[in-house]
Order: sequence, then structure tokens, then C-alpha cells
Amino acid sequence: MGRTILITGATGFIGQELCASLQQAGHELVVLTRRPDEASALLPEGTRFFHWENHETIPPAEAFAGINAVIHLSGETVVGRWNANKKKAIHDTRVLGTANLVQGMQAAGATPEVFISASAIGYYGDRGDEELTEFEPAGDDFLADVCSGWEAAAREAESDATRGVQLRIGVVLGHGGGAVASMKTPFKLFCGGPVGNGRQWWSWVHRADVIGLIQYALDNPVQGALNATSPEPARQKDFAKAMGRAMKRPAFMPAPAFAIKAALGGFSTELLSSKRVLANRAVELGYTFQYPDLDAALAEVLSHD
Repeated sequence: MGRTILITGATGFIGQELCASLQQAGHELVVLTRRPDEASALLPEGTRFFHWENHETIPPAEAFAGINAVIHLSGETVVGRWNANKKKAIHDTRVLGTANLVQGMQAAGATPEVFISASAIGYYGDRGDEELTEFEPAGDDFLADVCSGWEAAAREAESDATRGVQLRIGVVLGHGGGAVASMKTPFKLFCGGPVGNGRQWWSWVHRADVIGLIQYALDNPVQGALNATSPEPARQKDFAKAMGRAMKRPAFMPAPAFAIKAALGGFSTELLSSKRVLANRAVELGYTFQYPDLDAALAEVLSHD
């Protein structure tokens, strides 16, 4: 049965594919966006659009009319050098943006069945070889603090009528963007290899499984934090080897930590830190991963080139 679903971040790397999938499943889409005209050219015909500057104001009340679910994905990308302005944008578009969305929903008197909000495995911070389930505490770095505030703001949407799901999304693999797009060039030039010492854990996930988990959370009584990562996290050196196999290139040229820090500043911590995040809860809840295997996931992503 089709629902009316309000979506933020619909034009992003996950959002565009999600919208296409949801419409194909028979759902009606309502999108909050900063640029309705641009969004209308990217998203399925029949989508309704409302203008919203997420960290500045609450959304218009009419956007919430008749909605059954909210999927909240919007936020400034974490990719790039983290200067003061970038860090403020990362924080405000997530924490203040989520608070504004929830406030707008409540002011409009909307009671969706479910409020699904993106979060990230940055919640856990740098944890070495520790196995991380949803029950582990947050880390203590910048992005962990952002994710904690982000999730807290999202939980304010919960009530007896509305269940909340906070998806802690890992390193997303998909064609047209994400981690693979940023890593392809060095491998094409025969100079690909591990990032830093390569021993850090990268908890990756195929974009199809992020979308699959969102759809599963729409249709099943899932509640609370949920790790959106593959059941098979990989050390970065093994990730690099898998990239090499998929592209038929060597994977022996490491990118030293000092060079990454010099180039990317604070963002380098996300590439060099270790997060061994487990997808046990998703599996126990009954979700079947489409791409649990890294080689198969990379082969699918690179098949579009």
C-alpha cells in the first residue's frame, strides 16, 4: 500500500536513488529542498516540492499534509577540509536542521508512522579493533559529538504514534559518487593503495543496502539506532586490495597519514580512524543484505564505468 513520504536530502547520493525506488514501490513523494527548481529536474515526475533552508527555519506546514512517514537525509557533506565554517555547516545542517524539521512537524500537527533519520558511524569515534554494536557509547571527537546531537534531535520526533529510526550509515559504495569515486583515479594511474597504515577498519555499505534498510524500516516495526553497514567490515588495506582486484590494478602505493592530514586537516581523521561497526542487529531483525561481500559490491559499482 502506497504511503505519502516526506523526504529531505532527496537530491543527494543516496536520496536520488531512494526516491526512484520509493516511487517505483508506489509511494507518493514530498520533498523539502533549498532549490525546488533544480530538484524537480533530478527527481521523479509527480514529486511535490517545498522550499526549506534546513538550519534557518522550520518547514512550511503544508508540506506535512497527509504524510505517513519522514525520511531525513539532509546535511552538509563531511568531505573536504574542515575549517571553522565547514564544521559549523556540518553541525548546523544536522543538529539544528533536524530540530527545525521536528519542530515544524509538531507545529503542523503531523503524526507520521515513522521518522527515519540518517546518522553516521562517525558516532562511535576512533575505536581501534573494538566491535561496535548500537549499544556502544558515542566517541569523543567532533563528528561523534555532531552525531550524538543529530540523533538526540531526531528522537524528539518520537511519540506513541511515531516510531523513530536513526540509521548510522557507513562508508557508502555506489556508482556516481561516494568512496569509490574518490578512490578510482589513483588506481587508474597505477598508484592506488591503502590509506595511512591500512590497519584501520572501514565499515562500508553498498548504496542499495542503505536504501534497502530504509525501506525495511518503513515496512517493519524497527525502532532506535540501526547500523547501516555491511556484515563484513574490512581493514583499509584489504579494502584497497579489493579495489585493485576490481580494477585490475596494483594496490601497493600507500597514501601516508602525514600527507592526508596536511591535505584534509580535520576530515583526515575520518579516513585514518578505525570503526569496526557490526550489522548484527539488522540481520537479527530480518534484513537480507544484497551486497554483504566487498568484492561483489565493488564489482557492481565499477560495472557502470
